[in-house]
Amino acid sequence: MTLLLVYWMTIRLVETSCRLQNRWEPSLISGVTSVRRTLHSEIVDAIREMIVDGHLEPGQKVPEKELCDRFDISRTPLREALKALAAEGMLELLPQRGARVAILGEEELVELFPIIAAMEALAGELACDRITDAQVAEIRQMHGRMLIAFEQSDRLEYATLNRAIHMAIFDASGNAALLVLYRNMELKIRNIRHTMRQLPQDWKQALDDHDEMLDALSARDKTRLSAIMKQHVLNTAEAVRHSVDDLKGQKSTLEIDA
Repeated sequence: MTLLLVYWMTIRLVETSCRLQNRWEPSLISGVTSVRRTLHSEIVDAIREMIVDGHLEPGQKVPEKELCDRFDISRTPLREALKALAAEGMLELLPQRGARVAILGEEELVELFPIIAAMEALAGELACDRITDAQVAEIRQMHGRMLIAFEQSDRLEYATLNRAIHMAIFDASGNAALLVLYRNMELKIRNIRHTMRQLPQDWKQALDDHDEMLDALSARDKTRLSAIMKQHVLNTAEAVRHSVDDLKGQKSTLEIDA
């Protein structure tokens, strides 16, 4: 029942996105406005990428002067971009003090991760019905590289390959609407994953989960893969929750010092 609800939510989100995109049809606006909107979008996209890739960490104040120099823009377009990202929930605007990267609250974590877990479970089920031997081989190759990253304690490379594997499973599901919803949800948590505190045994457990995922995917065992992927996300949620608690403590210290 939960998977059906997630699927219904996916369809509604995509329909809404299409309506919003049609409302801003480029042919309906002037050339000058189009150029300005393009510049605005490029700045927003660039800063968003800095956040989700961990270059701007949760709780960190946005370095406005540095970004103005980097993008060769004035404070006005930068602050317009920051407002747009604040509306997305990526940033928190500080009265008279600029902005800082948002930290997920306990309520958001409780809401987001069960939804993401359900989407991963559904993607696993669908992928087992559609995935090709070539796609499985590609995922196996990425898994091997991820194992090397684990052995070398290369967390950045591990995280990059980990995300690529999950995205490959969603791609193999053949459900574009589900992929759109997952990407929107995943954006909200990806930046916190770059800074989360993960104990060695938890990291090893995550790798073991991926071993089991690969075995289930190779066997096209949709029931087993669905269960593994769901629990894998819920395990990640616990590690993220610990990191959020740490970040909140750092945020309180900074506010006291300010």
